[in-house]
Amino acid sequence: MKKLISVLLSVVMLVSVSAVSISAFATVSSQQTTGDTQTVTVEVNGNTSKDVTYQTDPSDPAKITFTYDGDGTLEGWEFDGMVEGVDYQVISEDGNSITIELLNGFDGDIEVNALVDTDSENTDDNGKGKSPKTGAATVTGLAAAGAGAAILLALRKREDAE
Repeated sequence: MKKLISVLLSVVMLVSVSAVSISAFATVSSQQTTGDTQTVTVEVNGNTSKDVTYQTDPSDPAKITFTYDGDGTLEGWEFDGMVEGVDYQVISEDGNSITIELLNGFDGDIEVNALVDTDSENTDDNGKGKSPKTGAATVTGLAAAGAGAAILLALRKREDAE
């Protein structure tokens, strides 16, 4: 019986640690390099995000189109560390996309920030609220690990008392 309980506790702890580990390593990569040595960093409201994508014009690598594909309402764009009219110029802006052209051989890193109104982000087409991402998997994993540790401690105390 003791061996069965030990095996079950080991499995519970393994699952718990795995759930916590997976959550800890789930990071968002927001930096990519263009064909040259430039690094393009995309953000939404100053936070890394995969809601912004970009594409370089194959016929003119100085022209880059950025597109916001998230749930919020796009309010505008920021190009941190770049000066409009000196480092880049806006060629077109259509809906959730903006196309810029790098000027004067600009070869620095490109940091793009989509300014998004997030008030409308938590509702779907029916107006029903969506559940926020609160880290429920991490909390569940930690609770299961704590429960497993408490059971193991109780069993050890019982063995010592016998």
